[in-house]
Amino acid sequence: MAMFTAYFDASGSAAGQPYVIVAGYVASFFQWQRFEDEWSKAHLAFNVELPFHSTEFRSACVSDTYKHQSNARADYVEIAKNQVQAQAFLEVLGKIQTSFIHCGISCIIPMDVYEGVSSLLPLQEVLPPYALGARMCIEKLHQWEKKFLINPPAEYIFESGDLGQGKFTDLMVDEGEAVPIYKNKADFAGLQAADYYAWEQFYILKNLKRGMERETRKTLYFLLEAIPKLHTSPTQEWLIRLCERKGIDPRTGVKK
Repeated sequence: MAMFTAYFDASGSAAGQPYVIVAGYVASFFQWQRFEDEWSKAHLAFNVELPFHSTEFRSACVSDTYKHQSNARADYVEIAKNQVQAQAFLEVLGKIQTSFIHCGISCIIPMDVYEGVSSLLPLQEVLPPYALGARMCIEKLHQWEKKFLINPPAEYIFESGDLGQGKFTDLMVDEGEAVPIYKNKADFAGLQAADYYAWEQFYILKNLKRGMERETRKTLYFLLEAIPKLHTSPTQEWLIRLCERKGIDPRTGVKK
């Protein structure tokens, strides 16, 4: 049995969004046990149901139209009526993450960089954005394992349903890695926290790209500054070298 487990989720889209971000957390078996317990207690204390979903929670808090949606969550609509209470709930979730997480891991795929290479080389055929981000997160996870002499290697679990998971699985098998495990977010607090971590990074980067100032929310500070982290992002040169390693001739765009 693996003593450590990493949970990952994605935010953003390759279609019309500036970034695709895959992010998550690694912690020990016992840390995750405590995490699950505290995560559930926090939801119970604020009368919020599980699972936590960042996009919907944020929409409930900032959009007047959310409550009129047919799939609007009643618990989110209710807590959004009191913004002080809603922010207090998020702060508690942030503190739980800082208390029980060993390391945060994320990969940010700037779509303008990715598409610049993909327009010349068949990058989409080799590694769609999600698969690329997920694979780079696993590379960072292995760096963490090596740094802290983790043995056996950490188990990694991804939120099921993200576009590009088939390609990611094929890639891992081709490289001799463990086959990724895909699970439902509703069943694991670790996946809900990964969703939160990925969404916050996407949200701040998207706003900065629009020319907006960085927010100073306590929760954002907790997640980005108070948790040890390993972040990565591919450059154009790195993507071209990746295509070469995958047997794509950069002069012709044809796989050798």
